[in-house]
Amino acid sequence: MSRSLLRPLQAALVTSSLTFAASIAFAQDPVGVPPPPPAEALPPQPAVIEVAPPPAALPPISEPMAPPRTPAIVTPPVTVEAEAPAPVEEAEAPWYNDFSLGVFVDAYGALRSDSNRKRPEPPPGTSLLGQYPHEAYVTGEGFGLAFAGLDAAYSGDKFGATVSLRFGPGVNRFYFGDNGPLGIDNITQAFATWKPTEKLTIDMGQFYTLYGGEVTESWRNLNYTRGALYYAMQPFWHTGVRANLQLHETFALNAMVVNGVNNAFETDKSPTLGIQAVLTPGDVFFLAAGYMAALNPRSGGELPFQNFFDVVATVTAGDFKLIGNFDFNAYKQSGGDGENWWGVSIAPGYAFTDYLGAALRFEYLSDSQNFLFAMTDGAGVVKTDTVSLTTLTATLDIKPVPDSSALVIRPEFRYEMSSDDYFAKSSGAPTDGFWEAVLGVVVTSMP
Repeated sequence: MSRSLLRPLQAALVTSSLTFAASIAFAQDPVGVPPPPPAEALPPQPAVIEVAPPPAALPPISEPMAPPRTPAIVTPPVTVEAEAPAPVEEAEAPWYNDFSLGVFVDAYGALRSDSNRKRPEPPPGTSLLGQYPHEAYVTGEGFGLAFAGLDAAYSGDKFGATVSLRFGPGVNRFYFGDNGPLGIDNITQAFATWKPTEKLTIDMGQFYTLYGGEVTESWRNLNYTRGALYYAMQPFWHTGVRANLQLHETFALNAMVVNGVNNAFETDKSPTLGIQAVLTPGDVFFLAAGYMAALNPRSGGELPFQNFFDVVATVTAGDFKLIGNFDFNAYKQSGGDGENWWGVSIAPGYAFTDYLGAALRFEYLSDSQNFLFAMTDGAGVVKTDTVSLTTLTATLDIKPVPDSSALVIRPEFRYEMSSDDYFAKSSGAPTDGFWEAVLGVVVTSMP
């Protein structure tokens, strides 16, 4: 064979050998040779199992995010009602929360135009009662104690009890005399309370009267001294039963069956009945109208209160307060003609700040028979016709302790005029005019 024919045959044999060697090498080591493309996955068969589609994969950053897919059928969630939690029982309040206790001391210093000249002799075995029939608890010039007091009360859901103890010279003025040791001489109130319903309250025992625009405790009034109307023409306390019926949130009735006026025991063989209507249409206006009389008084009805009418009206507007009080009593002494006495009191007050206020009081009292005052003419003879008394009072109300009413200081000036001789001069001579300057100081834990 020629050399020219052998060269193509040799080249073909070399190529075939290389190809065969490469095939053997690939089978032993596939590195560097890309694998064949994977087979394309078959789509799921919905006819067999319906599988919810997985969340859509985030698209490449360069592409906008596609909106989430909305399933064709939305199955509403099943609502499972949770069991209501068991009510938590409130802890019962301690038993002592139903008890309250308060104390106070009420003292004063006074200067008077009469210099204590007209001071009657006290009854045997008693302390000094005072100078004038209309005078309350400031009974002389100099320093004095009006009251030291203690109030204790229990107030339950249905039952309660109240005791008010008073000590000092004011006690005998409150009782118009001395009730003796171990009696009621230091008790101004002591009564039991029953509340059969939310609207009805019944008290039994000794309690303050329903009537009048002022009360025994000085700091609860607009003025320090109590007015002539309070002391000369109104009852102070009663012994018996009283009831309060709340007919409406703005209207209530008070009623009582008692042993007359200022009596610990029945002395007239006839109970005294009292009734009072109270109207409170809002925070601004208050009105109370009452009547009191004995059912069948003996001895021709010789009672200081036979047909007694009392009206109290209060107007409160912010820091301003106005109290009006009117009393009328018709009576008939045994063998005599019908008589009457009446009086009116008007007292405005204003609180300038939390610690400073001021109040005024004007009073006019008239007695058709001079039954209450025993005024005399120029010759010293007690008159038996109409007499009158006028009082003017100006009071400052000072509470120097911030955010507290525990200390109350009240400077006060009072001027009085009578239609006839009723007062005394510093020399002791009778006169128809009187003035008094008082500084009252009260320390109290009570409202």
